[in-house]
Amino acid sequence: MKKLFLFVVFCFVGSTAFAQVPVNFSVNMAVQTKEGNFNPQSDHIYIRGNFQKAVGDTIDWGGSTFTATTTNDSIYSLTINFPDSLVGKTFEYKFVINDGGWENLPTNATYPDGNRRLVLASSAMNLPLAYYSDETVVILPVVNTINFTADLSSIYGTGAGFFDPDRDSVLLMGLDWVGARVMGGNRRMTADPFQPWIYSTSMVIKGNQGDSTKWKLKAYPDGDFFNWGWEVSNDKWTKIGPDSSVITIPSFVPDVFPYQPALTTDVKVLFQVDMNNAVNRYTSEKIDAKKILFIGIKGQNSVLGAWGGDWLPSDTSAGTLKVLNDKGLNGDKVAGDGIWSAIITFPAGNDGGPSLYKYGMFYANEDTVNAGYHPMDNEFTDGSVNHYLNVKVGPMTVISDVFGNAAHKSVTGIKKSDNQTPVRFALQQNYPNPFNPSTVIKYSLPQNGLVIMKVYNILGQVVETLINKEQSAGNYEVTFDASKLSSGVYIYSITAGNFTSSKKMMLIK
Repeated sequence: MKKLFLFVVFCFVGSTAFAQVPVNFSVNMAVQTKEGNFNPQSDHIYIRGNFQKAVGDTIDWGGSTFTATTTNDSIYSLTINFPDSLVGKTFEYKFVINDGGWENLPTNATYPDGNRRLVLASSAMNLPLAYYSDETVVILPVVNTINFTADLSSIYGTGAGFFDPDRDSVLLMGLDWVGARVMGGNRRMTADPFQPWIYSTSMVIKGNQGDSTKWKLKAYPDGDFFNWGWEVSNDKWTKIGPDSSVITIPSFVPDVFPYQPALTTDVKVLFQVDMNNAVNRYTSEKIDAKKILFIGIKGQNSVLGAWGGDWLPSDTSAGTLKVLNDKGLNGDKVAGDGIWSAIITFPAGNDGGPSLYKYGMFYANEDTVNAGYHPMDNEFTDGSVNHYLNVKVGPMTVISDVFGNAAHKSVTGIKKSDNQTPVRFALQQNYPNPFNPSTVIKYSLPQNGLVIMKVYNILGQVVETLINKEQSAGNYEVTFDASKLSSGVYIYSITAGNFTSSKKMMLIK
């Protein structure tokens, strides 16, 4: 009887130890098939997410272990067994066409991270039928040919420190990152036979008319160029035109920088960062500039610490975090104005050329955020974004940054246009319009307050933050340099107190 009891207990414990919760995933591919984005005869649908290792796979967000199948060429399904020890946990996932066709889902309340979500229940789950990328209406794609021309004259030459055509090359990357698929063309740009510093290529893409796709250049080999050859500036966007359109991108100077020889003399750089209206990226908390204890700067160059240290105040003693001040010292122009400054010397023999960097702020209890891990790495919401400067021999370089805003260099001037106090808020049409590459935007403030002015592309994405600061009442004008943006329609918007207004402007290069 004792042996039988032990056997029954063992079987019961064993059965619960290996209990599983089946979860059925299904996706409708009819729209993608009709649009030509999916071929049921040759393409595959994978389910990938952060659950894969938990259910026995070797990798999260990759591989073909979980391949959905179909019986009617439209609905693809797969049941995956989850251990019941995971009940109550939240997992993220996406449907993927072959290896590169990830779903394009918006980042919103439904998809907080741009991914689908499931919370594992205690019993079998049959997830609602999904449409790939949530597309339920067939929109027949169009084909565009896009011509690109890059002017490399500023870096073209022979040997170290130049784009050397005998050893270096430049490729057109992207166009298939979002909004389109590459159908043909040559990513490797070729030199003009008469102007060898002019490089060009043509690419054929397929996408939906009115959508936009993004791209940028990359130089090779990686080791010869700053930022591994990638352009330092943000991705460039191009709008997809009607079927069979031929789009010619105006000639542009790419932000590609060959590594430079060592500096021959000492170089001084005045760093200034406006901390008024600064926000901690970890908490989204606006920080009172008067409560900031100190500002540090850390960067790629060895003078700026070569990204060493842990973004802690103790990094200052190790030399991997340089300290700025707001006391009217070491280059700081006005004490107590919320603009922190420091003159930093890059000595002869140091690396020349461009260098990435960013700021960190320290204030009371700041070291408790992010569980105390790298608490002063608190400037940019996107951890991959940085400021950059070009270290070169010559007069002292003066840098004027805004904390949390890498796009501030597009603002070439903000000034009061007169001494009058307006009676109402107003945002005027920019002039000239269309423009290339700069334009002036005038606005009126009848009272003091925080002013925020941003520029959006046609997708509603912020491409520049022109103003984010307290301003006194008055009539103002801001000069906007859009030389780093591609041709197209943009929207500029102002928020001041309860006043908001937006207008369109057109950049033509």
